[in-house]
Amino acid sequence: MHSPLPDFDVLLALHRHDPEALEDFRRHVLREAVDYAPLEHRASLEQLLVRIEEARNAAASPMEAAVTAFQMMQESVTKLQGGWEQALEAVAGLQTTLLLERLRGAA
Repeated sequence: MHSPLPDFDVLLALHRHDPEALEDFRRHVLREAVDYAPLEHRASLEQLLVRIEEARNAAASPMEAAVTAFQMMQESVTKLQGGWEQALEAVAGLQTTLLLERLRGAA
């Protein structure tokens, strides 16, 4: 079962009054997301979680950590976009081949 996320004001109050509790909550939510992910994705999510924590620990400030996380997301989206474009090209090639085979068979 997934824990519901509190609204922004609750998270902000937690940050102001008990930052360690907010950090514990953050870790819990991420851990839960990995634990409830489909089994075939868990290993890669575990690796991502390690990379995120390493980047956060290496950051000199929360802003630097956020920028680093954003860059990681950007890299991931770029890879996904490249994979999607390759898949589209492969499908288009397959469709062309099938169409040509049908046309040759009709002749």
